[in-house]
Amino acid sequence: MNPLPPEVWNRGLPYASYRRTIRRNGKTFDEVFRDPAYTDEDLEFLRRLPPLKVLAIGEDWAPDVYHTLPTWVRIAEKLPGWELRIFPRDANLDVMNHFLWKRDNLRIPVYAFYDEDDRLQTWWSGRGALAQRAFDEALAGRAFGSLPPEERKRINELTEE
Repeated sequence: MNPLPPEVWNRGLPYASYRRTIRRNGKTFDEVFRDPAYTDEDLEFLRRLPPLKVLAIGEDWAPDVYHTLPTWVRIAEKLPGWELRIFPRDANLDVMNHFLWKRDNLRIPVYAFYDEDDRLQTWWSGRGALAQRAFDEALAGRAFGSLPPEERKRINELTEE
């Protein structure tokens, strides 16, 4: 989505509003928010950038969302001029469709970074390469949704480490 239309940006939720909608994994969201995973060096690097708008897409059931979104919220709070808005994926497919992974996957989280002219600078989605490899190995070619609940839970826990 380039440029970012103001009417789309204005639909996004500030974190406090999004947090009130969370029904699953609220404890983890709160833990990560209290103890975010960034360093002073990370902030110093990001301070060299001009202020950015961060468009975040996620759902409260996704481990990669509840382990990263609160950290990005805290980063945006620390950086002058930065703003972050959250778009629940399933309620904002019109936004999500601009950030498909491998052309057709609704992979979350999505973090899209826009400049002061609302021009997309870059975006990122999904989990890191190591976690993705562990996830793929655990699936061994099977569809995640076809696994029994206890095996899905085990695989989710594996990728959270």
